[in-house]
Parts: sequence; structure tokens; C-alpha cells
Amino acid sequence: MAWFIQPDSRNRGDEDETQLSPAMRSIPEEQARFEAIGSELGRRIVGDYKALGYDIWDYALMATNPGHPYFSPSSYPKPCQGWRWPIPDEPFRNRLKRKTGRIVDIVTPEFPAYAISQRVIDLIEAIEPGVHQYLPYEMIQPDGSVHPEKRWLLNVCTRADTLDYERSDVIPLKAAPAEYMDRTRFRSIAIRKAEAERRAVWYEYRYVGSSGDFLVSDRLWDALHEAGCAGWRPASFARGDHIPEV
Repeated sequence: MAWFIQPDSRNRGDEDETQLSPAMRSIPEEQARFEAIGSELGRRIVGDYKALGYDIWDYALMATNPGHPYFSPSSYPKPCQGWRWPIPDEPFRNRLKRKTGRIVDIVTPEFPAYAISQRVIDLIEAIEPGVHQYLPYEMIQPDGSVHPEKRWLLNVCTRADTLDYERSDVIPLKAAPAEYMDRTRFRSIAIRKAEAERRAVWYEYRYVGSSGDFLVSDRLWDALHEAGCAGWRPASFARGDHIPEV
């Protein structure tokens, strides 16, 4: 099976439910640097695509071309949606709201990505060596020191088409028939096992139901739980925890 995920929390379902991830603040200049790098990457991807003679608004090309820029030229591709990012000269940084000791392996930073420990990196690499990126990242304590537990921003670098369309209750979009959406509000999709079992994480680029989120394979999910790596739980928006691998 495969999973969409979201940040995990303590006291789940209670009024005092809080994230396992430590509370953070964005640093304005760091946010601006992140967006500047992303915007430059977006312009390059769009430029390279148009240089091949393609029209970025021709969504029919998505059926055969995972390199189709799904974002507008004024935007940029977020990490975790299948595009390789340039490695920054300096780590991206967030500020912790209060002094913090041990933290979970999977942190939710003030950037559109997850910050993961070396243990999680090792588990991903055991399944997909050399595929994904881990962008340098630092958490700054209130006293200005760098938190000693290192984390890296996960950038999922695979744009894949693994949906089993015959066993999934999906239909093509009228405006972009190469993309698929759920037929009803109840999600019922299946993933091709031969594709999923060789992956750790990937972005399902033709499935609108991904909503900008990536999939975690059963192999990685089981490995994370066996290793005691916390920070993710099945996404509540998925309307059913498991996505079968068939």
C-alpha cells in the first residue's frame, strides 16, 4: 500500500492536540532567499521546456511528458513535487520559538517541505539510492545557536505515473484530459505494485488528488515504524489511510 502523509501530533483528537514537531518562526530574509532560489529554478524549467518548442499551456502533453511545468511562469516548483533544486550555498534556516532538546526525526519547518534526520535519509537511500535531494537546513535556538540535531529538507525528485486507472475510480479533467481527478468525493484509487515497491517517495504528477503532496511507499512506511522514526501520520484528507498497491 502507499500513503499520503501529514505532520503527526500529540493527544490526537483532543482539544490540546499539538504537533510533535517543535514550534518555529520563519526568518524573513531566509524566506525571501528560499523563494528567490525557487523562482529562478521555475524560470529555468519553463525556459528549457519552451526552448524545446513546447507550449506550457498544452496540458495534453502531460500524458507523455513528466517534464511539463505544472506551475505558471510567475511561480516556482515546491520541494517534494518532483523537481531537482539547486543546492544553496548556506543552509535554509528557521527559528525555534523556545529552547528545545531532543526533536522528532521528521520536522515540519516554515518552508513547504519536511526536514528529516539522517536516520530517515538512510532509510530512503536504502530503497532509492541517489534519487532524492536533502537540502541543507538549520534550526536556530532563541539564543542564536544552531540546534545540534541536524535535519535536511527533503526534496522528492521523482515525478511518476503509478496509478492503476482500471482499478481507480478516477476520470480525466475536462480542461486537462491528461490529468485525473476522483470521480466522487470518496477517494478510491490503487497504485501499480511493480512501480510502488521500487520507490520510497514520489509525486503522482497526473493525479489531481495529490494536491501538492507526495506518496510514501509501504516499504518506506514500514521501515520508518520499525526504526521508531516519528513525525508523520496518514493524511486525514486522504479519506482512508491505505492506498492499495495492486
